[in-house]
Amino acid sequence: MDIEVYEGVDGDDLMAPAHVPAAVVRAAVDDARSPVPTDVHRSVTLAVARGSEKTARLRLERLARVVMATGQVDSPAAAWATDWSELPSAAYEALDRSISQTWGTASTRNAMRDSVRAVVRACRDAGLMTHDAATVALSALRTEKIGRDEEKQARGHLGAETVRAAFAAMAADESPTARRDAALIALLVGAGLRREEATALDLADLDSARETLVVTGKGAVVRSVPLAPGVRRAIGAWLEVRGEDDGPLLTPMSKTVPRVAVVDAERRLSVNSVAATVKKRFVGEDETVRPHDLRRTFVGDLLDAGADLSSVSKIVGHTSPSTTAGYDRRGIEARRAAVEKLSVPFV
Repeated sequence: MDIEVYEGVDGDDLMAPAHVPAAVVRAAVDDARSPVPTDVHRSVTLAVARGSEKTARLRLERLARVVMATGQVDSPAAAWATDWSELPSAAYEALDRSISQTWGTASTRNAMRDSVRAVVRACRDAGLMTHDAATVALSALRTEKIGRDEEKQARGHLGAETVRAAFAAMAADESPTARRDAALIALLVGAGLRREEATALDLADLDSARETLVVTGKGAVVRSVPLAPGVRRAIGAWLEVRGEDDGPLLTPMSKTVPRVAVVDAERRLSVNSVAATVKKRFVGEDETVRPHDLRRTFVGDLLDAGADLSSVSKIVGHTSPSTTAGYDRRGIEARRAAVEKLSVPFV
């Protein structure tokens, strides 16, 4: 694949290509992670060899769209079969200009750049690119700084009354399903788990005192998450229904009545089931409540309570506190109040 340097290209002529069909992307991920990939070049396979399958799919799909946006190829397979370690620096500069002209928001442009940067980093780490060559390529695809949007950060957080009402409604429902749903929502809004993390939990991940969970997060990074008293009570009530058999902590329910927990290592809640449960239990809100809104609320509640950013970052599994800061809803008034606590001995 040859990527030409853009000279005088009208940005109006560049259009974001349609998303690559999910089946095509899944097939590419499977090939990239097979013992001997046949269609995906090693320079690309290295970038998706680790981490979750979701991350791998996003990375390959975005990489293909970045290349197809140049108009020089119309097949995602061409992007995946390319030896990226052999591309000249001018090609990476051309891709960056194409990204800048094709996508309208800085966050989307950064996501597209990151798909290419991940390939470059993988090539560098594997010795396919020299450090100098990789540095030049990464510099050509430098991410844009995004200003702090305090109004945006305040969105997606649920008020205490909303959360309290949802738990009250589940408490009034004596069905086993309501017990399960209460435990699930407690883990999302009271422990900050991602929905993928919640569905992957096993009973063995809960310590004997039921005060701490061992959670496997993004990139297979394992962290210890302390549980608040209310979360412990919700889990305890669910385990009275579920039982103490080994297997998934949160289970599907039987289709027959009376409903019972189906404890089977081969059967777990799907992430779509988690989203449907959250939507159902927060019905009546002006906007659909999503699982990540509960995680965002958890972070906001901890920061409002005075927890330091670094500790919260570790609890929710963010690699950088700057990511956690994006969930901070406190705004300028909180920062002003913090400064007022300082004592400057000016006379």
